[in-house]
Amino acid sequence: MIDLIPAGKISAGALQAERMRMDIVANNLANAHSVGQEGSVYQRKVAIFAEQYNDELGGDDLNGLDGVELTEIATDTSRAPTQEYMPFHPEADADGMVLVPNISPLEEMVDMIAATRAYEANLSILRDSRKMADSTIDILKS
Repeated sequence: MIDLIPAGKISAGALQAERMRMDIVANNLANAHSVGQEGSVYQRKVAIFAEQYNDELGGDDLNGLDGVELTEIATDTSRAPTQEYMPFHPEADADGMVLVPNISPLEEMVDMIAATRAYEANLSILRDSRKMADSTIDILKS
């Protein structure tokens, strides 16, 4: 069978991966101001992507590239939670300090914009591939 939309599978996988990335960023933004005690404070999550290869098409080269997949949702341990003084908060310790995640809303918004742009680019590839496939079918009909 002839694959009229060869980029379709790759772009579809990338769309799904970028959608998951946007969900992770949205979750980080939603929890940016949550509080907790040691061990219970929210930690930033990041998406880890990997290439996916089709063994039938030649393995680890571009000819065998089958797409991208989200392999892991990892916890970012590079930044420790910060302490804020909130003496009347129920989670405050004896000194009135609570832990808050060290999440930068600005950085998360940049990640969201990058994921949105990547999603839009892959959607455009799918649309263009479908137009080319439709044109090919029209040519074959004549």
